[in-house]
This record gives sequence, C-alpha cells and structure tokens, in this order.
Amino acid sequence: MRSEMLAVYSAGDRDSAQIRAAHLHSVVRLTPFTMTANIGNGALVVWAYRDDVPMGMLVWLALLYALCVFALLGWWRGRHRVHAMASPAAIRHANVHANLLALVWAALPILWFAHAAPQQQLLVVAMVTGMLAAGAFVLSPLPVAAVWFVVIFASSGVIACVLTGDRIFAAVAVLQTIYALVVIAGTLATSRKATALLQSQAEAKRQERMMAVLLHDFEQNAAEALWETGLDGCVAHHSPRLATLLGLDEALLRERPFVELLAQAGADVARLRAAMDAERPFKELRLSAASSHHGPRHWSINGKRLVDDDGRTAGWRGVVADVTEQVMAQERLQHLAHTDSLTGLANRFTLHGALRAAIVQERLVALLVLDLDHFKLVNDTLGHAAGDQLLQTVAARLLACRRAPDLVARLGGDEFALLVLEDAGVDVDVDALSQRLIDVLEEPVELGGRSLRASASIGVARRAEGDISADDLLVHADIALYAAKKAGRARYAAYSSDLGDRNRRSVMIEQELRQAIQRGQLELHWQPKVDIESSRVVGVEVLLRWEHPQLGHVAPIEFIPIAEKSGVIREIGAWVLREACRVAVASMPGLGISVNVSPTQLHDDAFIACVREALAASRLDPFRLELEITESVFIDDVDGALQRLHALRALGVRVALDDFGTGYSSLAYLRRFPFDTLKIDRAFVNELMNSIDTRAIVQMISQLAVTLNMRTVAEGVESAAQLAAVSSVGCDEVQGWLVSPACPLDEFLVFWKGWLQRPLALVEQVRALGTA
Repeated sequence: MRSEMLAVYSAGDRDSAQIRAAHLHSVVRLTPFTMTANIGNGALVVWAYRDDVPMGMLVWLALLYALCVFALLGWWRGRHRVHAMASPAAIRHANVHANLLALVWAALPILWFAHAAPQQQLLVVAMVTGMLAAGAFVLSPLPVAAVWFVVIFASSGVIACVLTGDRIFAAVAVLQTIYALVVIAGTLATSRKATALLQSQAEAKRQERMMAVLLHDFEQNAAEALWETGLDGCVAHHSPRLATLLGLDEALLRERPFVELLAQAGADVARLRAAMDAERPFKELRLSAASSHHGPRHWSINGKRLVDDDGRTAGWRGVVADVTEQVMAQERLQHLAHTDSLTGLANRFTLHGALRAAIVQERLVALLVLDLDHFKLVNDTLGHAAGDQLLQTVAARLLACRRAPDLVARLGGDEFALLVLEDAGVDVDVDALSQRLIDVLEEPVELGGRSLRASASIGVARRAEGDISADDLLVHADIALYAAKKAGRARYAAYSSDLGDRNRRSVMIEQELRQAIQRGQLELHWQPKVDIESSRVVGVEVLLRWEHPQLGHVAPIEFIPIAEKSGVIREIGAWVLREACRVAVASMPGLGISVNVSPTQLHDDAFIACVREALAASRLDPFRLELEITESVFIDDVDGALQRLHALRALGVRVALDDFGTGYSSLAYLRRFPFDTLKIDRAFVNELMNSIDTRAIVQMISQLAVTLNMRTVAEGVESAAQLAAVSSVGCDEVQGWLVSPACPLDEFLVFWKGWLQRPLALVEQVRALGTA
C-alpha cells in the first residue's frame, strides 16, 4: 500500500501529474500562514533568551528568516497561477524546502536546550511539540515531506533530552517518540484518503470522456441534438439533426455563432446570451420562436462551459430539444384550467387573477356575482341537457350586456360573475347595470319545446377605499348575493357594513378556531376512494368539518385561509394528522389514509417532525399515509418545498398532487418530484363526456402516470356515466358522491361494511354502461 501511495509522486502519467498539482497547491496556499508562524516562533525564542542571547542563536534566526522569506517570495510570484499538473521535480523541491526548515528548527533544542533555564526549556518543548503536529498536518498532502519533517523534529527533541542527562527528560524522549509515531500514522492515513479522493475524481472525468464516445449513437438517433461551440462561439460539433431541429440550413451551422443561429430561427436569445456572458451553466432554458417559418416552435436548451487546463473558457457544450408539443399540451391544459368549457366564459381561477390585477391597477368599479334562481328545479324537471342549454343562454346574454373592458366568468354551477372595470373615464351606473342584467335574464328561454323565464339574484361589491383583497371582494359579493336572495330573489343588493363585516367575522373565526380543538368542535369526515378495476375501497380522504355553537357550520373554504394566515393551521393540521393516523389504526385496517396539507403547513420547519410523531404515536405503517398537496406549495419556494417532500418520502409516506392540471406548471413539477398519485381535478371530470380535448388531456395524464409509476384518482365522480368515462381513459381510482359523500366516522364504517358485501358494484356499473 505504501508503494502505491508513493507511486503517484513519481509516475509520469497525466492523472498522477494532476494529483501532484492538487496536493502541492493545498500546501502552497497555506504558505503565508505557515511562514508567518515560523517568523513569529523564531522571534519568541530569541525573546525568551533575551537576557543572554548567544551569537549562534542570532545566526540561526537569520537562517530561519531567510528560508521563510524565500518561501514567501515564491508564493507571491505564483499566487495567481493555478497549475493543472506538477512534475516529480516540483514535489522534490517542496520536500527539500520542508526538510531544510525542519533541520533549522532541529538545531534549536540540540544546541541550546540542555543548558537553558527551566522556563526556556518549557517554551522549547511546547514549541517543538506543537510545530511537529502542525507541520505534519500542513504537509500531509506531501507524505514524504511530512514524515521527514516529523522524524527530524522528533529526533532533535530526543537528542536534546538525552544531552540533559536527566532521567525525567529521558522519559520525555520516550513519550515524544511515541507521539511522533502516532502523528506519522495519522499523516499517512490523511494523505491516502486525499489521494484516493483525487483519483476518484480523475476516474470520474475519465468516465465522462468515455460517455462522450457512447453518446455518438445518441447524436444520430435521439429526439434531442447535441451541440458544442469553440472559443469563437461557432458550432464546432453537432448532432446530424440539429439543423432540422432548428429549421435552418446545414451550411449555416458552422458559419455563424450558435446564439446568432438561434436568433435567426426566431428565438429570443437574451437570457441565453446573458448566461453565456456570465459564464454560468444553464439548464432547461426555454426558447420560443413565435415568428418561425415552421409555425410556433419551442426549444429547451442545456449547456455548460468547457474549460482548458488553465481553467479558462474554451467553448460551450449542451443539448437542445424540441419541446413544442409539450408546451402546446401545457397551453391546452392552461386554457382548460382558465376557461369554462360549457359556456366559453372565464372560470373562477381567471376571474380571481383579473380581480387582483384590477385592484392593483386601480381600475375596479364593481364586482357583480349572479346566481340563477330555481336552477336546480330546471335540472330536476327537464334534465341536465336543458340545464346546460340554460347556462349557455345566460352566458350569451351576459356577454351581450358587458362593455369592452369588462370580464364575464362562470364561477361554477349556476353562479356567474361580471367584473366591471373603468373605461377611459366613462362613468358606470352599477345599479342600472344590475337591474338591466336582471331584466335581460328574465326574458323567456326556449328549453325542450317549453318557454321558461329564468331569473337571477345579484350581489354587488363596489370598489372600496383602503387595502382590500380579491378574496375580500368575492366574500363581500357573496354576502350581498345572499341578502338579495333572502329579500325575494330576482333582485340585486350591494354590500355594506349592514350586511356583515368581513373583518369582524374573520376575527371571531380566528379567535374561536384557537379553542375549537379543545372544545371538541372539529370533526373529521371520511370520503372513500374506490379502485375501478376491482371495485374495492382502497383508501379514504380525510376532510375537516367545523360546527360552531353560534356560527353554525363554517365551511373549510372560509376558515382554512384564516387558519393559515393566523398560524392556527399548525395546531389544527397536527391534530388532523394525529387523529387520522389513530383512527386508521383503530378502525380502518388496510386502508390508505389521505390527508390534505396546506402550503403553510408544508413550509413550516416543524412539519416533518409533526408527521414523524403522528406515525410513531399511532404506529401506523407510513406507506398507508398519503399527504395531498397542490401546486401552490411551489409558488414561493420551489427548492424548499421539494426538500421537504423528499424528507417526507424518506419517512416512507406517499405524496399526491391534488387538482392536477389546474396550474400552469403541472407537468414541470412531475419532472422534479416522483409523486405517488395524481388527483385529476373535478373540472376535467365534469367536462369529460362533452369535450374531446378534455378527454384527450385526461387520457394523456393517465398514460403519463402509468409511465411514471403513479396512480390516478378522478375527483368529483357523481354519475355512472362519469364513472364509465374516467374508466375508459385509464383512471385507476374514483371518489365522489357516486360512491359516497364525505361522512362522519360511524357512517363511513357502516358504508364500508355494506360495500364489502357488494364488492363488484362499481365494476358492474361500468360494464353495464359499456354494453348499453
């Protein structure tokens, strides 16, 4: 082993030369500190002998200072140079300098220790012992120099002790010998580890070069294309399909810089140019070319800097991929997530964003929320088709009444909204507009051969002074809408403090929430998830309910945001986790338990410990616990969220992505974290039977989940037809009113027991629809 360790210091191969350079640099970079210490120690010795300094000691000090100055000058001249390789001669030179320095110091105890005063002897012993260890540590990358340094220092100490003729110092000599042997052993071990690390790094680089050869086949056949530029920025090497991928002539590739080629293809290369100018690597940098001759094109480009032996930039190398289809699929997802497919109007998500923008830009005049009166009666008597036709008619009439800057949206069900915005200083009579909408919507509608009169109630939230959020305005409009319906329907009402103060209610909810757990007001409800293929109940989602003595039933959509804002969500979330795990072990053997986790919980540093404690206290198998998150957890801190998700995965807990497809970056997050389950939003399920695009997107999500070894759960399945639809596109599990609404524990256990007695009920419904 010793010969193998020393071979690297004399071998002539490139890897050994690079290892020698690294070892030498690690020693040389400490030169200012080590030489300064030597100069200071020399001065300290002379000061200790200040009453009678021997002439020889002054000569010794001069020789020591000369060696130190020589070393410092050498370091100063080469301080800005980092050598990639070092010859064996350079190592020998460093060894000689270290040994000379050790010999100079060895003269001190041999010549002046025996006749020194006790205080002077104490100083010399301490200095020799300390410098022996410190020198060995600094020189450990150069084992020959380190060993000889220790041997010389230890020998001088032993000789000095023997020259005193004192038995005590003879014992000190033995101790110093043992000490030196231990230091040598530690130094050699450190040197071996450092060399092994550098050899591993060299092997990794060699493997990287081998991979370049293996990637040749990739260059010929893969959907991506490799590119490499020289120092001038022009393409020096590329895959055969690079020109086709960029839509350029092959002859142009080597004539112009790579960045200019991308610009010629129509791409905005500002970010790419900035990354290259800053000499920083880039990953999945998205470039788009809207004006390309081949239509809209999108590329994803990765690249890193190539360096020469001196560490200077020698070019760039990377991969470019055509991601046009992925981007277009994501845009279709975004369109579906922002648009109501039945009416073509904006949906709640889009309205919320427009409302926030209007508040920031101070363009908001009013928000009108409309709800059709007796719409459920139309659905029940004339059928869902007639109900859909009525909703489409209402949407068309609202669009006909709106002004150019206004936005009409469908919030869900039979609820619509009109966002009234300022229009070049033109005043808007909100009261007149509200009454006009009521009158227009009351005009007869032909449905199924029958003429019906639809009416609507409207809640109005006007622009308010001071700081107000989009959520506040929506709540104000809902409060006003409730007042309009209570007043007799087919009316409008404007929000005022008389209808209810949002802040007062929020404060009360926050205060009562802090006591809700202790007072036993919170209750868990359970909604089953059923495997479509086997018709078995395979899991259950835990949903939180709150019944307050004065407030009555408080919806989660109202109290959860308040809990998050006030920080009470930490205590409530911990209680939900503990209770869900406890009940799962006690009453639901074998079932998976899904618990929703808010962004505030996940970003809490104590959340991981909270999950661990809940599992430990209940003794629940971690694999049975599934935590459901939404994309909103990634908005503020992507890296932090991913770190916590990986920590949860390390506990054995499963992670589900809820409401998949409703955000812009759904596909991107799947690449960064291996979720166990994708929950398809009920908006897709509702449109699955009526929209070819929706069906294609849900089928794509199911196929993607299969490829990534994930399960898919369809939310909000309320009819056998929807069940058959989600089954046909490949979904694995369903949950919704068709199976069972969320219910208290005792009701769920009764349901589960009954379900076990008819295990093929769901399969039979799917088959019945398939043969119908």
